[in-house]
Amino acid sequence: MLKRLPKVVVITLNYNQFEYTKDCIDSLVTSKYDNYEILVIDNGSEESSYVELSSYVNSYERVILKRLGKNLGYVGGINYGMHEAKKLGADYFLVMNNDTVIDENAVLSLVQCAERYKSKAIVSGKVYNYDEEDTLQYIGQSIDKDGMLNQKSIIKNRREKDVGQYDEEMEMGMLDDIFWLLPIGAYNELGNYSEFFFLYGEQNDYGFRALSAGYKLIYCPLAKIWHKGGVTTCDGDKKSPKIEYWTSFAVMKLAVLHFPDRAGRFIRVWVLRQTLKNTLLFILRKKRWGNISAVLKAYSNFKHWNKIRYQDNGYNPFS
Repeated sequence: MLKRLPKVVVITLNYNQFEYTKDCIDSLVTSKYDNYEILVIDNGSEESSYVELSSYVNSYERVILKRLGKNLGYVGGINYGMHEAKKLGADYFLVMNNDTVIDENAVLSLVQCAERYKSKAIVSGKVYNYDEEDTLQYIGQSIDKDGMLNQKSIIKNRREKDVGQYDEEMEMGMLDDIFWLLPIGAYNELGNYSEFFFLYGEQNDYGFRALSAGYKLIYCPLAKIWHKGGVTTCDGDKKSPKIEYWTSFAVMKLAVLHFPDRAGRFIRVWVLRQTLKNTLLFILRKKRWGNISAVLKAYSNFKHWNKIRYQDNGYNPFS
């Protein structure tokens, strides 16, 4: 057991999703970990949604609600949350999506794992599907032996039955911030999420920066969460042109930011591969024409972005 309980500030965003955020908070307040606060950032919700959320969180002493006047996107909202969490005296930030339900032992397991690494690690755990509670959606991505962006997800097709096959702690090549525990030292050293991203890619960028600074990315199998997935960005359709655009745009940015010497060839191969894949699916299923356009549009906009490196404002031509 821990001799001292470090303070954890949970950071989650709400944007017109009271029911999801309520379920998330309801799971957090049952936590077996004693030294925590929950910081909910309302990211420019409609007045009625905010009022409903405000009335609800007033019944919990550990929940702090902060409201932003407009939607700053995922990156802007989390950056604001981390700034406020530091002022609350956090030793760790637990960044997590609001469309999740967390296990009562997860926070303790994450902290215990992080402390074993002397707070020189970002830690996550098992992400299950909310609608199929015993199947795994994500646990992390393997290390790319070629040192590029080919960190493959350990879980294939996002629905693998958990029969104990991933019950060993592992070092990962990448983690997702569906939920991850970030030590204050990493925040002090690395700063905010990059505003080159709006959503998608921001956690990869932070993960690469952390690895470069000597931090590890650790999967802790004792920490568990259930994720609904994609409810804000794509109504659950992870194969939509909207997601294809954001994903492709993010991958190209990551390549030039973190692997500039090899980025050109990697990006050309990525665009060709994604275009061919979606073309084949279009021929076979009469779908994905929009996805072909999304890849090509992302490439066109990336070339403009790469000239001036502007802050991403969330524009998506397929919204």
